Amino acid sequence: MALSDFDFSKSGSFGGGFGVDDGGMDLPGLEGKGALGGDPEEGGVEASAFDAFNAVSQITETGLEVATQIFAFQEAQAAADIKTAEKQMEYWTKFSQQNRENYRAYDQQLNSWYRASDYVEQFRQYQSKLQEQRAEFKGEVSTAATQNFARQLADIEGRFYEDEARDEIQINAIMLDKFAKASRKAATGQVGRTVTRINNQYNQQYLQNLSNRQITREFRLADKLKQGQAANVARQNTVNQVQFYTPQPVADPVKPLAPLPIRVVEPLAVPGPSKSALAIGIGKTVLTGIMDYKASLPEPTSSDQSDSEQSS
Repeated sequence: MALSDFDFSKSGSFGGGFGVDDGGMDLPGLEGKGALGGDPEEGGVEASAFDAFNAVSQITETGLEVATQIFAFQEAQAAADIKTAEKQMEYWTKFSQQNRENYRAYDQQLNSWYRASDYVEQFRQYQSKLQEQRAEFKGEVSTAATQNFARQLADIEGRFYEDEARDEIQINAIMLDKFAKASRKAATGQVGRTVTRINNQYNQQYLQNLSNRQITREFRLADKLKQGQAANVARQNTVNQVQFYTPQPVADPVKPLAPLPIRVVEPLAVPGPSKSALAIGIGKTVLTGIMDYKASLPEPTSSDQSDSEQSS
């Protein structure tokens, strides 16, 4: 806003003496006996110089006040812009920092998940291999125990038949002794009751041994069965000592989720000074300056008024 925007004519509210026409400024009294005119013989030069100095001082003071208001406005606007920039910088710094922290934590969780997944997979492979080895070992132990059981059964069966054969040999030896003694008696001429007595004696001994052999054979069969059962139980215990490996259940690690976008509201701009208030303040300053300047003008004399009337 400039002083040329105001038009104060002679018929205005401020009266004559100050006017702005076509962008120029006419100081009162420039014609005749005004501020810059005057009659040198009546001391008009001194009054004109004083009026011109007063006008320049008022204009300069008003301009300085306007410049001060504009500078204050610009300073306040710059301070508001600086605060807005600081808030924006703080906002984006925190946003970037939080975003980096979120993705750093996500990267660490993802690396932990990869390590845990690799460990779970290797542990499962280890358990599967251990299960296969334990099954193979159990098969080998079962085969060895079965072979040992077969040898034990063969030994039991061999001892049984050896005992049976020994008893059979003993009984047959009794019959052979009977025939041998009977033959010797007959060869020496002893016949009749002697031979009969010998035959009866050996027959009783044979029957007694045969009866004992039958009882012994039954006990021997029972012992053979018990020994076979005991050997079978020992085989089963040997096989059962090696248990099949049962894999331990291992839960799969949970894969972390990617961080969600940060939802925030950007800070609002710091409100600066009002431009309307600046315009009003400048207008008020200019008007005050004009009014002060008009108030500082000297009162027109009667000669000035007559000259003014004649010029009009």
